[in-house]
Amino acid sequence: MDNFLDGRKPEIRYPCVWTYRIIGWDEPRLRAVVAEVVGDGEHRLLLARESSTGKYRTLQLELEVRDEAHRTDIFTLISQHPDVRFVL
Repeated sequence: MDNFLDGRKPEIRYPCVWTYRIIGWDEPRLRAVVAEVVGDGEHRLLLARESSTGKYRTLQLELEVRDEAHRTDIFTLISQHPDVRFVL
C-alpha cells in the first residue's frame, strides 16, 4: 500500500483554523480545561459525540492557530490535563 505522503509531514499553512477532538468523562470539566487553555481567545466548542453508555464525551474545539508551536502547545496543555483522556 502506497503512502500518499511518502513519509513526509503534511504541509500546513499558518495561520489556520485547527480542530482538536477532546475525549474525557465529564463534559463540564472538559469545557473548563478548554477555558483554562484558550482563555478569552476566539474559539468554537461543541459536544461532538457521547458514547452509547454515556461514559465518554468528545468535544470538538476549533480555533485559529498562529503557527506550529502554538498548535502543538495547545495540544500539549490539553492532553496533559488529568480530566482529559485523549486529544486527537
